[in-house]
Amino acid sequence: MYGYVVPVKAELGQADFCLYRAFYCGICKSTGKMFGQWPRFTTNYDMVFLSVLLHDYSKQQVTFSNERCVCNPKKKTIVCRNELFDKIVATNILLSYNKAQDDVNDGGGIKKRAVRKMLKKHYRKAAELFPEADKIITEQYGKLLELEKQNTKGIDRVADCFAVMMEKLGLLLTGSSDAQLGKLLYNVGKFVYVADAIDDIDEDFKKKRYNPVLIEYSGYKNRKQFIDAHRRELTFLLASTVNRAIECFNKMTFTGASDLMRNIVHKGLRSKCEELLGSEKKLPPPKI
Repeated sequence: MYGYVVPVKAELGQADFCLYRAFYCGICKSTGKMFGQWPRFTTNYDMVFLSVLLHDYSKQQVTFSNERCVCNPKKKTIVCRNELFDKIVATNILLSYNKAQDDVNDGGGIKKRAVRKMLKKHYRKAAELFPEADKIITEQYGKLLELEKQNTKGIDRVADCFAVMMEKLGLLLTGSSDAQLGKLLYNVGKFVYVADAIDDIDEDFKKKRYNPVLIEYSGYKNRKQFIDAHRRELTFLLASTVNRAIECFNKMTFTGASDLMRNIVHKGLRSKCEELLGSEKKLPPPKI
């Protein structure tokens, strides 16, 4: 969906890389089995992180299987479906549809409308399968839309909608009330929203779309000039969110996937900050 919560591939051990790919391929294959082939394109790295995190946190037993992929005829090791996995896949469809709806609201063209139309019937099925998640996502996207319509100033206030959504979804998916897990997901969600806003500044400025970063800081001419002029503020905004996520992570106990998640939280988020503030154009989709 976004692709900002990813590991530093060069520092992944072989076992962790295989585990990460198994979760990615598992989401893709499970999406195909539950919703059909076209929705498989919604598979994304942010949801892989969420799936790995929640499976490890809840001590959910996972099994693996070798299956062929239509995109690659070689055998792929995947994580097999379980109840939590199915709920995460349904949640991803709900999030993807609402993201598509948000893109259309922002003036997205025919491609964005086509994506929304293609996902609509799958969204309905996902909402029937997991109505509690649909309620959370609909409510928080609704609040976000209202703030955008009002040209709200205050990045923290606007980002809170997406952050709260991720917090509530994680607690719902695990059936937990663990404040530490909630805070971790809140800060990861906030990071994703802020990162996306920074990444989109040039496109949003040209198309005169709402962007909380552009509302907060004036004097936009081009991406490089803008980031250089506000580097201190943007660095603090991203770094403080990442540091809070790391602090929460360090207070939690994980087992089988601890090294993989440590790579993502400790190194991946910081690496993405450097990419965002060092690039003169929108970041390309990541490849792991």
